[in-house]
Amino acid sequence: MSPEEEKFYLQWEKDRIIPHFKRKPFLRGLSISLSLGLLILIISETGWYERATMVGNMQGNEIWIVIAIIAFSLGFAWIYQQFTFEMNEQRYKELKYLKNKK
Repeated sequence: MSPEEEKFYLQWEKDRIIPHFKRKPFLRGLSISLSLGLLILIISETGWYERATMVGNMQGNEIWIVIAIIAFSLGFAWIYQQFTFEMNEQRYKELKYLKNKK
């Protein structure tokens, strides 16, 4: 194993026991999804897609669009956090297998 893999192995061996709510992956996923939501708002405000602009400009729709973007962003951030944890867990198990194999 390389020194980087050994460092990850030792660090993850300690961190995997505690609850896996980590702020960094959650915030990274939240920023990605909010930027996508902002892109959708920009596209709808510039009138790039006429049909979506007509539906989006209906009375009272603005708040629902913002609520939908926030709900989508929170869901995406949670999924990204879970994905990051599972990827690290998989990497840890592979390194553990290699370490025990030797």
